[in-house]
Amino acid sequence: MDSTLITLVVILAMVATAPLLSAALSRWIQVPVVVSEMFLGIVVGPGVLALIERDATVAFIGWMGSTLLFFIAGYETDFKPLAGKPVIVGSVAWVVCLVLAVVAGTVIAAVFPMDGVYTTTIVSGIFIGAALVSTALGSILPMMRDADEVDTLVGRAVISSGVIGQFAPLAALAILVGTNPPPLALVKHVIFVGVILGWLRIAKYGMPAFLRGVHTRTLETGGQWGVRIQVLLCFAVVTLAIWLGVDRLIGAFGAGVVMRVLLARTAEPERVAVERKVRSASFGIFIPIFFVNAGVTFDLPGLMALPQAFALIPVFLLLMFLVRGLPGSATLARTESLTDRAATSFLVGTGLAAVIVMAELGLEAGAVTSVVAAAMMGAAKISALVFPTVGLNLARRERIRRGELEPQAP
Repeated sequence: MDSTLITLVVILAMVATAPLLSAALSRWIQVPVVVSEMFLGIVVGPGVLALIERDATVAFIGWMGSTLLFFIAGYETDFKPLAGKPVIVGSVAWVVCLVLAVVAGTVIAAVFPMDGVYTTTIVSGIFIGAALVSTALGSILPMMRDADEVDTLVGRAVISSGVIGQFAPLAALAILVGTNPPPLALVKHVIFVGVILGWLRIAKYGMPAFLRGVHTRTLETGGQWGVRIQVLLCFAVVTLAIWLGVDRLIGAFGAGVVMRVLLARTAEPERVAVERKVRSASFGIFIPIFFVNAGVTFDLPGLMALPQAFALIPVFLLLMFLVRGLPGSATLARTESLTDRAATSFLVGTGLAAVIVMAELGLEAGAVTSVVAAAMMGAAKISALVFPTVGLNLARRERIRRGELEPQAP
């Protein structure tokens, strides 16, 4: 029997099991479904039960899922409450994080000397530091949405800090170590931003009357034009981004922002209906496959085979919290509670994609050793498992204390 089909069935079984696991654990602790998906992926993957192996076809479906995840994140991010001071504070906090992270990365590079193309300790420290200051906003947004934390004090603070923490490292990667020389890469990024801004100006006028009519007539038929045009726009913009050398996740997020503006003039019942259909397809199939597959690809045996890397993981987790999470909580007002500040720090300190990509690039360039790279990737995936769970439970506890939520019945 085709191994790809078996792998897909096992992963879909884990996709269906993840909500059950989170519901069963909810009597004691609120575990986001995304965390359950990654955990189950680790369990059935090569590192534990070895029921399935890595599969290119399933990985591509996961690739589509992560793309749709960032498209929805762009669509659902309301920038109006974030404009002005929140974004400025978040940007300044990120720069502070970067300085602290590079210092910490330089210390680690001095302890684990590198031997490759980039041999200076400072350059190695920059690789490590840039990875440490990323925020997995695309991954934690669905967790925050499920916990009803997007529009709370903590939620707005996380988004203000997380937007730059998610995309600045990805853009820096593409510009500094991409396939194009840095000046050309910078020009291409500017061109891409210009294209998005141009589409936003056009999108403000909404869809032409004919397209609005098709959108309405196919809303409850097999045509589903509203869903199809969203998927088309998402992957068309991603293709343009890849062609220009811009990270595809930045492209997907930009496509979501454009679609939000394009549908702003659509009647609310129709807009809500299409949003629900796109979210159902994405979070019902593609996105959970991405998260389960992220667990499957967690190289636990390889990590255990490197004792130094295993010992470094707590160091990286602590640095993610201290040099990214704590400064990132500066977007909260000074009067907010320590519990809210800790919750924000855990959420902002969550890293995933950018950390893994930076570790792989640093390893290829000889800027980090295999021990450091393995520890970085391991810490990134563990942070995505642990930090959001802790942060969301702290935020929930504080909202219950303030009387904004009722305690969950046992």
